[in-house]
Amino acid sequence: MRRRVFSRKLLSVLCFILGAVFCAGARVAPGQSTNSAQSNQTEAAKPAEQKKSNAVQAAAKSSAHHFDRVVIIVLENGDYEVAVKDKNLAVLAAHGASFSNFHALFHPSYPNYLAMVAGTDFGVDRRVRLLADRQVNFPNDAAHKTIADRLIGAGLDFKNYAEELPEGNCPYRIDNQHVANSKKGDYARRHVPFMSFGEVQEKWCDRVVRVDSSKNNSLFGDDNLFVKDAKAGLVAYSFYSPNMTNDGHNTNVGVAGAWVSNFLDRTFPEKLRKGTLVVVTFDESDHNADNRIFTLFLGDMVKDGSQQEPKVLDRYYTHYSVLRTIEDNFGLQPLAAGDRDAAPIMDIWK
Repeated sequence: MRRRVFSRKLLSVLCFILGAVFCAGARVAPGQSTNSAQSNQTEAAKPAEQKKSNAVQAAAKSSAHHFDRVVIIVLENGDYEVAVKDKNLAVLAAHGASFSNFHALFHPSYPNYLAMVAGTDFGVDRRVRLLADRQVNFPNDAAHKTIADRLIGAGLDFKNYAEELPEGNCPYRIDNQHVANSKKGDYARRHVPFMSFGEVQEKWCDRVVRVDSSKNNSLFGDDNLFVKDAKAGLVAYSFYSPNMTNDGHNTNVGVAGAWVSNFLDRTFPEKLRKGTLVVVTFDESDHNADNRIFTLFLGDMVKDGSQQEPKVLDRYYTHYSVLRTIEDNFGLQPLAAGDRDAAPIMDIWK
């Protein structure tokens, strides 16, 4: 009994010397992990400057840091075999990394959009196909986090630009699944993935930005909010949701390819893209059985198409791979099993 009392006293002395943090860690039972919600609360409590400093330090130490910003442009319902032959997409592919074995994750569209920003679709794909494309409002809790949460926690930022987002106060009539616009192109809520999450609706709805596609032209300058931000300097992570005409959903791959080419030529030209990785991808295939889609990485950090190795471009990748690559680039922790288990995209960089 005396030996046990002495041992406890000795442990108390060691705790005082080594600090409460060490001992608190020692009290965690074998195999027990810290709660993710507690981790998020701790991260959110950090001063903004400290979080920014931590993000910069993490990026500097990471050998996976290749770009300062990323812009993700998602097109709709295109088979790889069709998109790779499109003349506009082919011209773009010649200047970057065009992957030949890249696959979407689900059918229909909506679960893929969720997976792109959250590392999981939260089981939405298991619903009846019609219901699987109907947007959900996920609660603001530890189980429903997105890349936005990781970025904000690290002192970085995000925006989701949405063409023809309905007028109104934030969160922009979240009950509307679809808004028709015969002159410009239809808006679909499921194509703006961050609007599905209570955390974004409650705290960061100002990061979901309306874009008038009729002003997607450099001649209009700052009348286009994306152009205005691009000139001032985009945030670390931007998700761009074209309307349903421009993304090919209500048209075809040819229209989508022409729109992307014009967008990168006039709306977001090369002089504004320094240090920015541009990801052009499709949400899902249209007809092919293996869900293979066209996906392209462009930027001054990506080797020219003529310098890319075919065997590297033929590695198996999915939407989760893009998310994992972005997380690694900014020194962020994965969100869920999808991105955690995915292979980051490698060997395409200068």
